Amino acid sequence: MTTNDTFSYEAAKKRLEIIMKDLESGKIGIDDLEATLNEAKDLIQKSLKKLTETEKIIKNWEA
Repeated sequence: MTTNDTFSYEAAKKRLEIIMKDLESGKIGIDDLEATLNEAKDLIQKSLKKLTETEKIIKNWEA
């Protein structure tokens, strides 16, 4: 999931769910918190981009 060509929305969603569970349970220590939050931010941005692109495709079909 490092490039847009291989990005998977479903895989990103699963990873974000794991990150949330780890944050809520306290499994992520302060030393790893910044890297984990940056990973989550990146996944969210890529997910939003994928959703926006998909929405544009659907709107073009409707036109």
